[in-house]
Amino acid sequence: MLTEKVTTLLKELSRDKEIPDVEKNRDIALGRHYSYTKDTRSHISIWAVLLIVSGVLAPTFTRDYLIRLRSEIPLATSLHSLYLLACTAPGFILFFAYLASRKEKDPKKRWNLTSLLKGSSDDRITETVEVSKEVSPLDLKRALGCHLHAVKDHHIIIVIDNLDRLPRDVLRSVWSDLEIFTSVTGQENLSVIVPFCSTKVSKYLNGDSEQSYDSKDFIAKKFPVVFRTPPIITSGWKDAFRKLWSESFGRSDLAEADACSVILQRHSPMAGGLVTPRLQKRFINDIATTLLVTADKPSVVCIAAYLAICKYNGVAIETMLKDPDTPKVEQAVASATETEDTAAQAVALNIDKTKRTLKALLGEDMKTGWPIQILQIHFQTSSDIAIAELIDQPLEDAIDSQDGKKLATLIPYFGFKDSFIRRLEGAISASSLHKTLYQASKIEGCKVDDLLPHVSAKFITGDQLKTEKVDAGYFESIKGLIALGLHKGIFTDALSAAKTAFEEMAEESYDLDSVEGYRETISKYDSYLDSMDEVFTPLVIGSAELLFQMIIPDPDLKRVDASNISLNDRGLKDAVLQLASSEHENLDRIPLNEDDWLPCFTAYFGGKKVSIARRPYFIDEAQIAAITTAISLNPAEHRVWFAAAFFGDFSSTIPQLILQHLPTTKSSRIKVSMAVMYMRLQTGLPLTEIPGIDEAFEAEQEYLYTLVRAATTSEHLFKLILKGEATHLVAPILAKLIKDNAISTVSSDYLYESYSSFADTLSEYDLTDTELLEWFTSFELKAERLPALPGIDTLFLNHVLGGNNAKLLELRSGLLDRSFGANIDIAGWTKLIEGADTNERTALRYMLDNKIDFSGEAFAHQAVSALLTTTVKQAPFVKPSAAIISNSKILLDLFEKDTQAIIGTVLRPFIYDQKVVVEALLFILGEYGELLPSITPRTPEEEERLLQILLQMNSDPIGTASAATFLDSRATQFAEWKISKEHKDTYSSLVTKLKASLPTIYANLSEQHGYRTRMKELAKAFFGKE
Repeated sequence: MLTEKVTTLLKELSRDKEIPDVEKNRDIALGRHYSYTKDTRSHISIWAVLLIVSGVLAPTFTRDYLIRLRSEIPLATSLHSLYLLACTAPGFILFFAYLASRKEKDPKKRWNLTSLLKGSSDDRITETVEVSKEVSPLDLKRALGCHLHAVKDHHIIIVIDNLDRLPRDVLRSVWSDLEIFTSVTGQENLSVIVPFCSTKVSKYLNGDSEQSYDSKDFIAKKFPVVFRTPPIITSGWKDAFRKLWSESFGRSDLAEADACSVILQRHSPMAGGLVTPRLQKRFINDIATTLLVTADKPSVVCIAAYLAICKYNGVAIETMLKDPDTPKVEQAVASATETEDTAAQAVALNIDKTKRTLKALLGEDMKTGWPIQILQIHFQTSSDIAIAELIDQPLEDAIDSQDGKKLATLIPYFGFKDSFIRRLEGAISASSLHKTLYQASKIEGCKVDDLLPHVSAKFITGDQLKTEKVDAGYFESIKGLIALGLHKGIFTDALSAAKTAFEEMAEESYDLDSVEGYRETISKYDSYLDSMDEVFTPLVIGSAELLFQMIIPDPDLKRVDASNISLNDRGLKDAVLQLASSEHENLDRIPLNEDDWLPCFTAYFGGKKVSIARRPYFIDEAQIAAITTAISLNPAEHRVWFAAAFFGDFSSTIPQLILQHLPTTKSSRIKVSMAVMYMRLQTGLPLTEIPGIDEAFEAEQEYLYTLVRAATTSEHLFKLILKGEATHLVAPILAKLIKDNAISTVSSDYLYESYSSFADTLSEYDLTDTELLEWFTSFELKAERLPALPGIDTLFLNHVLGGNNAKLLELRSGLLDRSFGANIDIAGWTKLIEGADTNERTALRYMLDNKIDFSGEAFAHQAVSALLTTTVKQAPFVKPSAAIISNSKILLDLFEKDTQAIIGTVLRPFIYDQKVVVEALLFILGEYGELLPSITPRTPEEEERLLQILLQMNSDPIGTASAATFLDSRATQFAEWKISKEHKDTYSSLVTKLKASLPTIYANLSEQHGYRTRMKELAKAFFGKE
């Protein structure tokens, strides 16, 4: 505004030439004037000269060289070389120039194509650019003086009005700028008039509370002429500050003075941030005295920051040492925006600015950086003692007391990480450390992630962790820290040690005095697994005492899984004895609690599968006597009857023992034990006679099925069903076992031979035939174990022949090959033909219907041929039974066509053999005629034999009907046959008589030349006019 007024006045005075100087002074004052000089030296290198010359001459040489090449006069070799060198000279020059440039170490001076022609030159450029540059009050004052000097013949009056209506921050800013104008007033042609309300302005300058500096006095000193007690203003205080600084510290480094003045101005404790001479003197004196009493001579800038922030403004040293680069700084500012007043925001931001300034000047190294110097100044001691006082000792106390909240307050401090690492170098409790870190991590805004790698490195060997005293809080802590990044491998040795202790404990005998030790060992291993997110490794042990007494009943286990702890044979035997142990007969064991008894039993025997083998954990004779005695002493104790169900061998006294106590038995569980004993004895009738056995089975289902799984065999159950006495009790159990896939091995003979019976019985208990078949074929069934075909259950045979799963296909293949394969000799086939039963005929028909390859054809062919030959040669002839004929025909249908033709060729001679009785021939023609390749006679003797056959057919048309049907089917052969003259009339006569039996042959013969008339005559003679 002032510049515009001055330039306007200069234009009115026709002094336009002075306007640029005025504007230049303005730009200088505003920091917008910037000049720079650029020097460039240009020269042309020798390579450029050579390149230009070669580039000019090369085309000339090339043209001349091409002309000479076309000439008839040959060029000498030397001229060829010279021409080629001249033509390629530019390329060589560029190559050598490049090699020469590689020796230049300065990359900016390295050679390129453009540098051959372009060098450097000296240029001077002056520009005025729009930039923002910090200027001093002296620059503004100088610019103001120039403006006033340009119009020195005129007096300028500036009125700054409404000052008391400005916002507080703007008022403070404008107030400090008044110094420029007031310093010129009286020396130049300028007057400044500032009307304002001193009360209101003083209130703004004071802030919310007076801190010992009177703003009204400051206002009174600001203006040279003030009506109504004007204040006195201090002008150019930074110059005065430098002067005072020089008196105390010398003029060697005024940059520190400037930095300290900025800090003082930024954190002035006076209202409105004013800096009075008195404050300046106090500030410099405090810096000097602090420097004298502080060890290691810290930076005066650090002292200035500490005094201005902590001493003058009462900010805590902890607040000052919080890292300004953490995310919490901006969050704190945002929070302040919502909850605190504007002044508090300004203070927080100014502290942040000062810390960043200190960081830029001194760094953050924990040996010489600004944080350690601030600590030295605060505690007035050495750096080691200071850091220990602020972080080291509180850190140690926080870890020892497992105080996560206290640790969280230390983490934001500068140097905390170095202190933490130093603490890890000494002896430290891993449990306390982990718990404290985990507690701190749960506090909002506190992150311990970058500390965890150092913790991992501390305990990488794992030796200390193996012996660390642990509790639930410790495991919760390491689980949380592992999730945050703690390397879980440091706990591997501890886990391994806990696992070893657990496995060794599991093999021990149970001791009541060691319960706490057991519990601690189990909990420690389980907690390590859970904390490290590891799975429980399956375990096989040989003792069940601690497993039943401590592990299975524990509801708090997270990873130790009893279902993954297996018992070997010794362990299972121990389990039976542990379960059998009672107050009356403890069997050298501590009896289980009743609440734990059934869960333990079902846990380790409920998954057992029924087999055909004797169980290795049955009770030996050594304990049988003691258990039997215990039954007599206390028959109401269910555990002794449970033990009796596991006797290895039942003596004859066991049924008597059951009958003796059965009338007084009320316990359903005892009745179930008795029933299972009867199942093992395979006595169904006594089983059904147990009073209330159905209700007992219903009430104790879990115990029943577990005991059946653990003590019986599949053979026991199948035999009981076949006997039929206790089917209604045993069949539901067997059906459930099959559905639950609880049978591991089975005696396949029972199902091979009685499959239909089992299928019918079990179908009444929701087990279908399909389910039974699927279950049975899931076993490793061997075809060689199959009974002979007649011994296989018909329904099962149908399943084998019609099934399509892999096992049935395997059985079918083996069965058919064994029954009808190449291993069956002629005698076997003869026996089969003469006495095949229903199953064998079913199997043969299946082979025929499904075109199964017939591997036994060779011997079967011989057997059939021998059978037919023998039958034909019989005298007198006896026709074979219908079964033999049917069986032989099935086999014939299975033969290849060639084999059938061979049998027909063997049979044909018998047809015309005079030694064979005609009845035999008619049998062959009627039953096996299709095998004969040709039926027409070939010799007069055969013609006579045919006439005999026709004569027999005429004599017994009913008995020879099948033979007649066959002969008539071969009418085509007879039509082509030429009978001899001597037999022609007899043949015509017999065919005419057999007109009804041989209609086709008759019709063909009646139409044949030479027979028509004769056939009509014979027909008229035999049948009349019709």
